Amino acid sequence: MCMSYKLVHIVIVIYRKNVKFLIILWGMKSVWNALFLCMAFCLCACVDEDVSRGNVALRIGDYDRAISNYSKALDQDPGHRDARYGLALAYYAVAENHEKLKSPTLEFWERAVQEFEILARVDESGSFNGNYSNSLFYLARATLSKNGRTDVVPLLDRSIQLDSLNFFSMNLKALLLDHRGQTEDARKIFVYILAKEPKFSSAYVNLGNTYWNEGDVESAWDIWSMGHEALPEDRVLAHWTQVAEDSLKVLVQSGKL
Repeated sequence: MCMSYKLVHIVIVIYRKNVKFLIILWGMKSVWNALFLCMAFCLCACVDEDVSRGNVALRIGDYDRAISNYSKALDQDPGHRDARYGLALAYYAVAENHEKLKSPTLEFWERAVQEFEILARVDESGSFNGNYSNSLFYLARATLSKNGRTDVVPLLDRSIQLDSLNFFSMNLKALLLDHRGQTEDARKIFVYILAKEPKFSSAYVNLGNTYWNEGDVESAWDIWSMGHEALPEDRVLAHWTQVAEDSLKVLVQSGKL
């Protein structure tokens, strides 16, 4: 397009007296513009059709076809917001299915996070931060499943930054900090979770464990029994409350408490 305009300008200067030629040339430029607009319109229409097909496939659970159609749209327009979001959701759904089947999920969570990262540069509204945050949590967990020595705390920090109420990411971070020996920092996170969500059972279990592992049976019982009272149907909390209670009885009988 830029070259065409330059050529038109040059020809106009050379043949400025030849009105007839200029009229023909101007007509050619108009045709060129029309063709360009027509091509752009067709391209947009094709992209929208691919996105539409992707949306239908995603809705009915045909995730492979959804990924294929969203990818076609992004090949034509990498900055298409809806296509990028759809592709991220499709990979998210595939990863969730693999989670249910107990099969490896790392590559799918990696792809989902990658698409959300790109989407965040296309759309700064933050409307998808919840899913993005969850993807980072699952990616951290899948990474640990493959290699327990990997430092995934940065992933969890990013997850929490995106969603300050992602207690799953907070809980996993606290567990990792406790394993590193940063027990007080871990306890603060567990306490924060329970202050915000009193029925988050894992936080009760894990907070109680930090005391149990130090031999503080009484404090462990306090935490687990509190959780058991809040969640009487939770079998794990019921079990550990009973274990701690039995241990306390033994300590009392032995005169150690």
